Amino acid sequence: MEEASGIKGRKKREVKFDLRTKMMLILVVNLFLLLSHSLIFEFVLVLGCLSLITIDGQCKSAFHFLIIFFIMLSIDQLFTPYMSGFFFTLVSFITVALRKFLPCFILGKWILTKTEVSEFVAVMWKLRFPQAAIIPLSVVFRYFPTIKEEWASIRAAMKMRGIHISLEHVMVPLLMSAVNVSEELSAAALCRGLDNPERHSSLVRVRFHRADVFVWAVTGILAVTAIILKGEGIL
Repeated sequence: MEEASGIKGRKKREVKFDLRTKMMLILVVNLFLLLSHSLIFEFVLVLGCLSLITIDGQCKSAFHFLIIFFIMLSIDQLFTPYMSGFFFTLVSFITVALRKFLPCFILGKWILTKTEVSEFVAVMWKLRFPQAAIIPLSVVFRYFPTIKEEWASIRAAMKMRGIHISLEHVMVPLLMSAVNVSEELSAAALCRGLDNPERHSSLVRVRFHRADVFVWAVTGILAVTAIILKGEGIL
């Protein structure tokens, strides 16, 4: 009885930003980057994304992304105009492309590092995603962080045994681990009942918070502003 009452009285976990807000941001930011060619607007997007991950506790990552942005911006603005040749043109293209998609990388890392699989699955059920898509997506969502841990474990094991760390020595056990991890994650997802066609319950409370409402409102204002400026030929 005490255990049952403890479970009932347990507070459901809440997140600072709903996953639907993060997914919306990725879609909107991609549209902004495709339609806009303004460096100022691009800088505003980067600062907005960095502000969000800073609020969510990723200050170190925000600082690193900011340094990367300024390095790529410096290469494009200070060095590229004074260089010529195929190699420098290629470097300029890669730098601009990476800088353009940096907000997407920021938001993608934010989703992968700050979203639990249980929250992801709960949101997918809430959005009425088909079951055939939820299971593989949930496996993929957990796959990359697990592979990262396997990579670190393999490198640490080789270092302890005095084995020279090379790409060949790391990739072979990593590929074997990747196959095992995919099978284990698929089995774990099925054991948790993700293939059950009935309605699912979750400890994660999926709902919008004040922070989400604020982000949606600011995004809407930016979208309207971008449309107006695009019509005026400013962006």
